[in-house]
Amino acid sequence: MIRGDEKGKGTGDGPPIHAAQFGKLRALATKNGLAVQSPDAPFLSPDELRLLAWLAQAQRVLGYTRLFHPDALLTLTVVHCAGTLDALGVHLPALTLCSASQAPG
Repeated sequence: MIRGDEKGKGTGDGPPIHAAQFGKLRALATKNGLAVQSPDAPFLSPDELRLLAWLAQAQRVLGYTRLFHPDALLTLTVVHCAGTLDALGVHLPALTLCSASQAPG
């Protein structure tokens, strides 16, 4: 969902509302210098790991009060996308939090 589907088929993003939410996350991440690779890239980039760590943190109770990035809109979008994942029954494991220590700010 973080990478989306560049071919426009929607296969990587799920329902259209989720595609829009994660599309906004991709756009804000890119605008703020974070690299999000194409859907067919075989490995996660360090920035994608950072985004996953932020999403995992936002899914925890105290994560909703954390500033993940100086861009407040990016932080709000991370929290929103984490809530979307929760609603879909996707709860990122605590191991995902390991990348959070490298997050800026």
